[in-house]
Amino acid sequence: MTSVVAVFVLVVSGLPLAWALTRSVPLATLLSPLAGAGVATAAVVLMLWLRGPLLPWCAAVFAGTVVIAWLVRHAAPVATLGWLEAGLLGVPLLAPFLMMFDQPLSWDTHAIWWQHSGYLAHGGDFARAAIGSEALAVTHTDYPPIASAPIAVVWQLLDSFTFRPAIAVNVAVTFSGVALVGFAVRRATAAAPAWLSIPAGVLAGFGAWLPEFTGPALGYSDTMCAAAFVGGAVLLLGRPEPAGVTPPALFLVSAAVLTKNEGLPLAVMLAVAATVRYRRDLRRAAWCWLPLGVTAVWSATTRLLGAENDLMAEGRFSALLRGDADAWGRLGAIQRGMFEQVSLVLVAAALAALVGAAFLRGRRRELGLAGDGWLWAVLGGYWAAITFIYLISPYPIEWHLMTSANRVTIVVAMLACVSAAGWLAVALAPGGAPSRPIPPQLSAERDRGDRGDRRPAGAGAA
Repeated sequence: MTSVVAVFVLVVSGLPLAWALTRSVPLATLLSPLAGAGVATAAVVLMLWLRGPLLPWCAAVFAGTVVIAWLVRHAAPVATLGWLEAGLLGVPLLAPFLMMFDQPLSWDTHAIWWQHSGYLAHGGDFARAAIGSEALAVTHTDYPPIASAPIAVVWQLLDSFTFRPAIAVNVAVTFSGVALVGFAVRRATAAAPAWLSIPAGVLAGFGAWLPEFTGPALGYSDTMCAAAFVGGAVLLLGRPEPAGVTPPALFLVSAAVLTKNEGLPLAVMLAVAATVRYRRDLRRAAWCWLPLGVTAVWSATTRLLGAENDLMAEGRFSALLRGDADAWGRLGAIQRGMFEQVSLVLVAAALAALVGAAFLRGRRRELGLAGDGWLWAVLGGYWAAITFIYLISPYPIEWHLMTSANRVTIVVAMLACVSAAGWLAVALAPGGAPSRPIPPQLSAERDRGDRGDRRPAGAGAA
């Protein structure tokens, strides 16, 4: 019962913000757990700056989101999604999360994320001391808080530090990100028939269970980070022009950088790719750098409190620059260790993309679907960034790969699945599909008409 209460609190706390971002109730419902985690994260940052207990700050942030939602209540939706579509996208992706009912015993979950939740729940002074404590440095106190903050809030509300509500909250936030991947792919392939684009979104979402099938239900933050990023990346780069840089897309990428440190190189690669794509509209491109400012706030906060990043403090930068044989000798093991995690899905998706580019590029253009080259560019840049991180790692490379390669490659698998899903929709689309892109406003009007929604016209798609 406490797990149900925990998820209910999470959803309710995030609904005003989710609605303000989307102005679509069905889509806001899917986004609300992740938005609730964002509310808790903002409360944690304020608590660390200004001290005091966590719950009053959480109430203040929640009240602020209610005010924002009220101020934008008459604005046109930036995204449209009917209840039927939301169900078709969300329910299939929910089933594998039932593995959460296993015993929540994962080592990193307890040693890192839930330990962070514990000291955050004890208020500003306690949390500040814990983040700067050398004794707790092994728990990586510089890690971003979006996976830990909502659990801290729930524990305080329940006045109980038990693990069932914690895993329920973690799974709800992760599911929210995965469902938004499905939505993003559905929007990216909206010019194809719904009977193709909805399954394409579900297929892309199932990439979250690669390479380790049980990963999303273990209480880790890796799938949460990957799903939030991929959803934002598809909304920013996977839509045909005019795509726009919308609040849901920026929120999802910001959530990714506030989930794991590995979200930073992802956000950098995405911002660079978006800047190149939108180079004729630099004002729009500039918004894509906003998530880097978000992560800078958290990084500055933890540094001021005395936390250190193990790679920055002990990384083998100088050895790598000197051409040290031991440092560069890791390269082969790193590539093998990462590739063996995602080899099947990566090779299959790459072959599908190459065959599609050779034979179906014209058909994709006729359907009005954007190409997937930008997503592959982000994937390649991230692969290079993670390779660099492993090269400078102060830890034995065999141990580091064994404990992390299956998690840092989740985003690679998901991006590959997004690409494959897009080409599958192109290959199966019937000849009577639209011959040019549907303008966002007309697409929104068509969606409203399909579900009998009679709200005023003027809504755009995310």
